[in-house]
Amino acid sequence: MKGDDSSKNEVDFSEATRGKLTFLLAFCVFIADLGSFQFGYTVSVLNLPEQELKKFYNESYFHMFGVELGTGLLTILWSCTVSIYCLGAVVGSLLVGPLTGSFLGRKWTMVSINLLSVAGALLMWGSKMQTSFQMIIVGRTIMGVHNGCAIMVVSMYLAEVSPPNLRGAIGTTQQLFITMGILVSQILGLQQILGSEERWPYLLGFYVIPAVLQAFCMMFLPESPRCLLIDKDDPEASRRALVKLQGAHVNQEVYMQEMKTEHENELKEPKMSLLALVKSRSLRTQLLICVVLWVGQQLSGVNAIFFYSTSIFLQSGVPEEYSDYATIGVGGINVLMTVVSMMVVDRAGRKALLLWGVATMAFSFAVLTVTLGLTENLFCECGCQQGRWPTGVLDSAGACILPNVTGDPNTTTSTVAPFVNPYQWISYLSIVFVVIYIIAFAIALGPIPFIITGEMFRQGARPAAFMIGGSVTFVANGVVGLVFPILQARIGALTFLIFMAVCVLLCIFVAVKVPETNNKTFEDIQKLFDVQDDASGEAPNGIPNDAYEGTTYL
Repeated sequence: MKGDDSSKNEVDFSEATRGKLTFLLAFCVFIADLGSFQFGYTVSVLNLPEQELKKFYNESYFHMFGVELGTGLLTILWSCTVSIYCLGAVVGSLLVGPLTGSFLGRKWTMVSINLLSVAGALLMWGSKMQTSFQMIIVGRTIMGVHNGCAIMVVSMYLAEVSPPNLRGAIGTTQQLFITMGILVSQILGLQQILGSEERWPYLLGFYVIPAVLQAFCMMFLPESPRCLLIDKDDPEASRRALVKLQGAHVNQEVYMQEMKTEHENELKEPKMSLLALVKSRSLRTQLLICVVLWVGQQLSGVNAIFFYSTSIFLQSGVPEEYSDYATIGVGGINVLMTVVSMMVVDRAGRKALLLWGVATMAFSFAVLTVTLGLTENLFCECGCQQGRWPTGVLDSAGACILPNVTGDPNTTTSTVAPFVNPYQWISYLSIVFVVIYIIAFAIALGPIPFIITGEMFRQGARPAAFMIGGSVTFVANGVVGLVFPILQARIGALTFLIFMAVCVLLCIFVAVKVPETNNKTFEDIQKLFDVQDDASGEAPNGIPNDAYEGTTYL
């Protein structure tokens, strides 16, 4: 037996790191990523038709209760509508473990959860016919459950069907489809397309198209070979799926032996519950890395950048009627640079991209704090909201008067010639660094947390890891959505100093803690953290095997 074990350990797995991108593998990636597309669509779909939807909320509330909807209550209801998907997404992320193992697997989980997407889309589409704003809130909650589960299942599936030399590029396609979802929602949300009073229900019901397409096509595509072998214990089905994905030329024995080696280690490390993963000593570093990257992604200020982008364009002289197109342009840059990330992530490596990307984001925030601060405060000594006159003071009624400009203390800004702004270049500089920030985020912190989480854990711990990663992601997303508007109203551009500090701390953490996982098998990555095979009664994660008996994913 010892001789057999040693021969297994001597198997050269290097060929398993040199896979090819076949047509079927590319098609599987495309169909799986439609789940990520729906998440991106959810994030941004309410932005452009906001005023039309608020008007519908007023009409619906009056129709149901016979009284006008006050401004304060409208703000609360709208904030709830925008952020409620985060609550649903936390619930969805906790479904990843129970669904993706031997019960449904990766493939059938992606198929089945699209029922939630269709249900949520139909509720929101029918809200106008029923004059019920509540249907939008419930539908968006259901979409959150779908998004929270889908975004993590897609990550797992992509990591497991990809050969190590393509895992970075294929993993980056998930972020690419998220950015494409955001961009498509921005384009469709224009007044001329689906953002008008008559057509916004079709904008909210658009999910049906990618949901039905993904569910139908995925039924005929192969399951993850690793899931078939390790979770479902079906080596023949795993072999067939491997040949379909990699082609008949693939060295089946090398791939199967690499997966069997992981499977043998899984027998010593049974499927882990969420609590067991948190308690695990030898997996603590991997879990810490993934949680910090997920939280850092949400706290890095990308939402603040998109919030400020429209006002920056307006201050730079972009006409208000074209500001939406400028924002769409930023979304287009986000998509383009994610494509660049897909091409370089397997060449430059995960750690190098993270370091350069996060450092660039921190520098961009430092510059934007100065430029936006000057834009907000440089022009008017009186501190009025007009912010364009260098010598104004406020009178008793709160109007800005300009005694040093006109000589007449009764003259206000509305009765004098427009002031020529000598500091216009500052706004242009802001645009440049907004674009630089978007480029850095799209290449580094946007896609890499998805890739890293799929690589850091063996099959038994991977679902629980994605449950934790998804939960902290959407909790952090919800916190940013609630806190950022308050901070922005109180301290303005100084909010960027907080995000800059987060990026600096994250950059230090990446330099010290995150290893390079590029072009390594799952077992090679485990060895980076000294997670070795152990024939004793204690699993390599530092928790006795009997601790898992009778446990659930929670």
